[in-house]
Amino acid sequence: MLFIQCSKNDNNTAPAETVTGSPANTNAVVGNCPDSLRTVRIAYVDYDSLLANYNFAQEIHKELIRKEMSIGNTIDNERKNLRDEAMEFERKMQNNLFLSEETAQAEYKKIVNKDKALLEREQQLVAQLDEERNNKFTELTKCINSYINEYNKCKGYDFILTRIGGNMLYANGSLDITHEIVNGLNAKYKYGFKG
Repeated sequence: MLFIQCSKNDNNTAPAETVTGSPANTNAVVGNCPDSLRTVRIAYVDYDSLLANYNFAQEIHKELIRKEMSIGNTIDNERKNLRDEAMEFERKMQNNLFLSEETAQAEYKKIVNKDKALLEREQQLVAQLDEERNNKFTELTKCINSYINEYNKCKGYDFILTRIGGNMLYANGSLDITHEIVNGLNAKYKYGFKG
């Protein structure tokens, strides 16, 4: 990950980076100059696993799913009622039950306006849900970052990387601190602190 060369060798080749590690203390020795020898401590968090096991994240997920289903049910019911009105209008037209053509046109216009209003309402509810989803994700991210900063005050890592999906080609499992982070976040959340 880090490539630093302090001096040239006679054969113009850079010395290999030295990486050593253990579950508690992972170090990478960077550079080849004795006076610039530095240890870099690295760990990573599997973000998918963190979200799957962090109680606050799960609560947010369930709440958003409930709201999405509620919006879907509300719109479906209103759409069904509108279809019923349209079918009743068709039945009246076929049986010449309107007193005048103006009355039929007014009824038709009313149904068309209801359809437009329903579409606008659906778009508005979906936009509100998207905004809430973004706000919740921002809050969740702040909680996680805040806790990781607090956690790292004691641990002293130089880098805490995020593994999301398959974005890392390889990661030594001993560098994974996800379990510690999830346990700490859940402990704080249990007592009313989100992160």
